[in-house]
Amino acid sequence: MKHLSLLFCLLLAGLFSFSQVENYDLSKYKLPDIKRQQMDFDFQSGGQSSSSKYFSYYPNYSDTIKDVNNRFTGNYNLGYLFYRNSKNIQSSISARTYGYYNKTKQDNINYSSQDNYTFQNNVSLNYDLKYFLTPTNWFIATAPYYAFSFYNYKEHESDLEYKSLYNSVKISIGGGKGRIEQVQDFRHAILLIEELDKRGVSTRNISEAEMIELSTLISQLKNKRFFDSRKQKVVELVALDSFFVDKGIIDNKSIQYFTGLEDIWTYGGLQIRESGKQVLFSIAPGYSFDKNLEDDENNINENMLMNYNLSFVSKNPITIKWQGNYGCGLNHEYLKRLQQQNSSLGEKNYESIAFIDGEVSYYPNTRTDFSLISKVSLSNIGDEKILEKEKYGAHLQISTTGYYYISEKLRAGYSLSFYTSKYGIFNIELDNTYYKTLYYSFNLNYAIF
Repeated sequence: MKHLSLLFCLLLAGLFSFSQVENYDLSKYKLPDIKRQQMDFDFQSGGQSSSSKYFSYYPNYSDTIKDVNNRFTGNYNLGYLFYRNSKNIQSSISARTYGYYNKTKQDNINYSSQDNYTFQNNVSLNYDLKYFLTPTNWFIATAPYYAFSFYNYKEHESDLEYKSLYNSVKISIGGGKGRIEQVQDFRHAILLIEELDKRGVSTRNISEAEMIELSTLISQLKNKRFFDSRKQKVVELVALDSFFVDKGIIDNKSIQYFTGLEDIWTYGGLQIRESGKQVLFSIAPGYSFDKNLEDDENNINENMLMNYNLSFVSKNPITIKWQGNYGCGLNHEYLKRLQQQNSSLGEKNYESIAFIDGEVSYYPNTRTDFSLISKVSLSNIGDEKILEKEKYGAHLQISTTGYYYISEKLRAGYSLSFYTSKYGIFNIELDNTYYKTLYYSFNLNYAIF
């Protein structure tokens, strides 16, 4: 009961603490010039091959039994990641190709015979670029997207075979004003200094300029490419230790200092924080093609689409512990079906959405966090024209999550989400048409002894 009361007081206190001003303003931090790229290749293969032959004798029955069991599997993943942040550019690239192969051949008296194989290959490319026209913070944005997939399945004993090919390409072009920065490295620096103070190894107060210098070092270390995680930890801790010693922040290198430094460095930067406001308008034409290679007729899904988006988003680190985000926007998509396997679908489809959303998050320490998210939207989906009076829908979504590190022995987490929709809100014939769903989960961990 005591723990539940403490949790209630913690949440209640948070509702009235927005006006609290802390020493450091996270929104002042700007990421340094960073360029990071990495490419990794993973391959895994496994298999099993076994066979046996023996004579089995039963009353009134005898036979030579053969068992054959062969299986071969393999998968690969080749990925490329690129991230860049500078005064004029924020960009990221993600390119990936992956696939798997499975072949099974089994002939066993106790089981049905199998002789089949499966092969699938996928390729995807995402590129997000914002070029800023400083010092006005107007920007030009582009975001190309491409996806390819090939799938093949075959059963030899039944001559069943299925092949399919899928392609999708889209490019978003637009622009807007405003810039959003990731500022969790500044909070990470604050948590490191607080830990040194708690352990009594800090010799003096640190200025805000030094805090920003430490944050810049943290951002650079986190975006440095390493190939060995054990060596990475050594290089990072040595760099942090050199900073604290050179600045005269610590002078007693006890085991308390090093364990505190390692703990906060590992776990103090996992909670993402952002700062800034941004308005974005974009137009994204797209094309998708899906073909069943086994059928000669009516085997293609081919679509052209055009997406329009106008949105505003605000990321506000209210204090070191509180984050408040909100946004609103309009989105419209026009889809033209050039070819369809399902002949009952219409030639066109229009989907329009207007939304407002908000999020409040609370991070009292590196082990505990709470968030409350809500979204209200109005939609219209139709086949005849852009907006059809009979096809408006209203939607509400509210969700909250939390993880509470009550003590070393007791920890609790929860997730709660409620979603409701009312369709045909301007159509009296659809008064009782609605959808509701409630999802929750709760976990409790208690170490008895």
